[in-house]
Amino acid sequence: MNQTTRLWGGRFRKPPDPRLMRLSSAASAHARLAPQDIAGGKAHAAELLRAGLLTAAEMEAIIAALEAISQEVQAGSLSPSADDEDVHTFIERVLIARIGDAGAKLRAGRSRNDQAANNLKLYLREQVRLIGGMLAELLDAISAQSETHAASVCPGFTHLQSAQPVTFGHWLMAHGQVLARDATRLQDWERRSGQSPLGAAALAGSAIALTPELSARALGYDAPCENSVDAVGARDHVAEFLFVAAMLATNLSRLAEEVTLWTSRQFGWITLDDAFATGSSIMPQKKNPDIAEISRGRAARLTGDLVAMLGALKGLPLAYNRDLAEDKRAAFDAVDVLGEVLPAFAGLIASMEAHPQVMRAQAGAGFALATEVADYLARKGVPFAEAHEITGTLVRYCEEMERDLEQLEPVELRAIDPRLGEDVRACLTLDAAVAARSGFGGTAPARVTEQIARFRSWLAEFEVWTGGASR
Repeated sequence: MNQTTRLWGGRFRKPPDPRLMRLSSAASAHARLAPQDIAGGKAHAAELLRAGLLTAAEMEAIIAALEAISQEVQAGSLSPSADDEDVHTFIERVLIARIGDAGAKLRAGRSRNDQAANNLKLYLREQVRLIGGMLAELLDAISAQSETHAASVCPGFTHLQSAQPVTFGHWLMAHGQVLARDATRLQDWERRSGQSPLGAAALAGSAIALTPELSARALGYDAPCENSVDAVGARDHVAEFLFVAAMLATNLSRLAEEVTLWTSRQFGWITLDDAFATGSSIMPQKKNPDIAEISRGRAARLTGDLVAMLGALKGLPLAYNRDLAEDKRAAFDAVDVLGEVLPAFAGLIASMEAHPQVMRAQAGAGFALATEVADYLARKGVPFAEAHEITGTLVRYCEEMERDLEQLEPVELRAIDPRLGEDVRACLTLDAAVAARSGFGGTAPARVTEQIARFRSWLAEFEVWTGGASR
């Protein structure tokens, strides 16, 4: 690559070694940032006009050329060459080739340092609402299934052992609530990433681009960065984005694990739609939950991306260092993974068929109604510690007699403790157990229905924020 197509080199006596270039160059890998580089170039052209370094005609020529380049890049008819060191070099090379000296003037007052920081931040700010739109689709599917099964009784688990009956709608909404917090993390991230790095130049600020607040406004930021060194040297916004992505993928992975269990013959709670499952190459009977399993695996990747970014930042001196180029690989991977996983999972949840009868048949297993006895005694004035012991004795008796709690006769109950009246039997039904949990946030069907209504109201507002964005 000759010096006219490099953004540096005047003080060097030798061209870069090919081995250096193989390590250093990333134009093709970062080509997706061309639209952001072009947007930044347009904003900077206006800044140079204000500074008196460009005439109005030169600025118009630059903007027209950049718009043409943008259209060709998006159409796929223009892409970086093997000699382009990075996306900045690519855009400048083409710009100068098309309009000559006017294009060469665009570099004044800026650096690859503030360009690189700006490009990725702009890209992530655009992607965050697209990710939000895909997440909203999944949350809509979860809330719809939850609404259908607000009163469908199923086992509730702790330690993956049957604990107490809940409703399937309530259980699904537990996943919906945590994923909704991920949605708000996306919004929080956007608010904290609202400062533009343009105008910081290499690190000290620019002696030419003196109104970065105007460039910031043109690019949709809230304001320019307060500190030029921080503007080019910080990547906490990238690390935070990666955390939000990794947390989202981790929470989705927990749902994926449960879907995998629910589809098994041992559970039999749900059947996946044929369009969202795969088969075995050797066992014709198999129907595999590949979307859930792939999602679990991809969550590990996003955790790795976060750790890699934190590792690159740890102990890194200010301001800019090439270590920071790792931000793009990690960020692109996070965006790509979520862009594949979220739509697939939304389709899986929306199309799955739940089997309430199967869930209900399992809901009382493992003496899941034992807590109802303890609560019954507590309401009778028995100290709960004592009620707990009495109920434990009752469970042990049932185990020895191979009976269920609800099968015990009044005489057997009184033999365990005379305070166990016949009316305790009214508590020992699945419907009574879930209905009793009627406090705010509880699994009583009426409370679940109210929860879903509040959730849907919030989701409608979140969808407005995403702008109906989708991939």
